[in-house]
This record gives sequence, structure tokens and C-alpha cells, in this order.
Amino acid sequence: MNKENLYKREFASFSGTCPYACLHCYTFNPNYQIKGEDSIPKIVSSLQEKNPNVIYISGHKENFFEPNQGLELAEKIFEAYHCNILMTTRNIFNQEELNRLAELNSRMKEEGKYLFFCISIPALKSYQKLENNPLIPTPYQRMEFLSEVYLKNIITFLTIKPLCPNEFISIEEPLEIIKRCKDYTTLVLSSGIIVDNSILKRLKTFPTTYEYQRAPLMECLENDLSVQYVDVTRELEKIQILCSQYGLPFFQHSMPAIEYIKKLKK
Repeated sequence: MNKENLYKREFASFSGTCPYACLHCYTFNPNYQIKGEDSIPKIVSSLQEKNPNVIYISGHKENFFEPNQGLELAEKIFEAYHCNILMTTRNIFNQEELNRLAELNSRMKEEGKYLFFCISIPALKSYQKLENNPLIPTPYQRMEFLSEVYLKNIITFLTIKPLCPNEFISIEEPLEIIKRCKDYTTLVLSSGIIVDNSILKRLKTFPTTYEYQRAPLMECLENDLSVQYVDVTRELEKIQILCSQYGLPFFQHSMPAIEYIKKLKK
């Protein structure tokens, strides 16, 4: 496999509106272009000619809102393409679903492939500033679930996304998440929040003044609506320092994290 293919990825997602409706999510922008398919066979077949090295079950909605449906999608993708898979979720699984995840992980390992399981926990006591929906498990439930997944010998990514400026969510909250999860995660992923006018209206208490970096046009938006990366450089530095103290690898992007794991396992 050539170097280009090592970094080739594709996204797989069910279509439709995400039931979690997180307040920071760009998919609720009125100009968001819905992508994805409405059935597992259609999703699997849509990937047929793309030949990715890793498929992300992530992106347009919470694909594990019904865990068994998301797990079936992952199983069918692996059966069809025998590729690496990255999953991202804010949900938790029951024991039967967790065992099903572990079985998939074992099958993938037998073929020399990797399952990367990302659990997103952006805040603790302030989490409802972003996740104002009782359907979403609490951060404490997700931290417990992270430990259960890790103890099944599955590669776990503690994902602190989005990372918000300290004026909105205290940096002490993601630092506390890392402290609590340090023994149950393979590495930490974190990157800053992306906002536009529609997101700012949803995040009613977001600070009115903040520094930002101009973001490139997002392909999923019909028009360029002043999408901005909020500058969280200082917050990221504190996370990186804490991860270094615990010997935890830290990354801002998932593909370098995946390549790190692959090299580590060789």
C-alpha cells in the first residue's frame, strides 16, 4: 500500500437529523447539506469504489443512537472491505452491545486491522451548555463506559471535542476528565470549537468576544457563512502538558493518531 493510501479515509453515516441535537453542531446550520444513506446496504455499497484505508463511522449524526444498528453497520463495512474502522459516539452500550463490539474487535485483529473507538466528552458540570438533551448520557456515564471499552482490549480515544474557550467552559473541566480517564484511554484527541452565526445563536451564553482563525469553506455547507475556528491555543497547551505528565499521547487530528497507533503496534 502506498503512502497516499495510508492517509485515505472515508466517512459513513446514516442520513437524517441527529436526535442528540447538540447545540454546537454544524449539521443544524440551515445550509447544511445532508449526506449519508438511509439503510446499511446503501451505505456499504456507496463506499465500493472509494478504496479507503480507514472508514469513519462518524460525521453527520450520532450513528450509535441505537447501538445495535451502528454495530451492524460496522460489521457489514468490515465484511465488505476488511479495512480499519474508527467509530465516534456520545452514547453508551449495554453489556450485550459491548460484547458485540469486542467480538468485532477480535475479528478485525485476526486480519491485522484496527478498531479505533472514540468517546466524546467535552465537559463535566457545564456539559449542558453544549449537550442540552436528556437523551445524551452524562459525562460521568460516558467516562464509565470508556473504562469498560478499554478493559475489553479495544483501542480507545478520549475525545475532548469541541474544546471551548475558558470563558465558556473552564479548562479545568476537560483537565479533570483526563485525570479521571488517564488509566482507561489509549490517547487523547482534542481540537477547538467551530462556530458560525447559526451556532452562536444556539450557544446563547457563548462569549461575545473571542479570537479566531478563519476556517476554510466546509464542503458540507452550501454557502460560506463565516465559519470560524475559535482560538483555544492556551487551552490546548494545558491539555498537552497534562497528557505529557501522564504519558498519554495527545493529538489534535485523528489521522496522525491512527498512524501513531499503527506504528506502535508493528
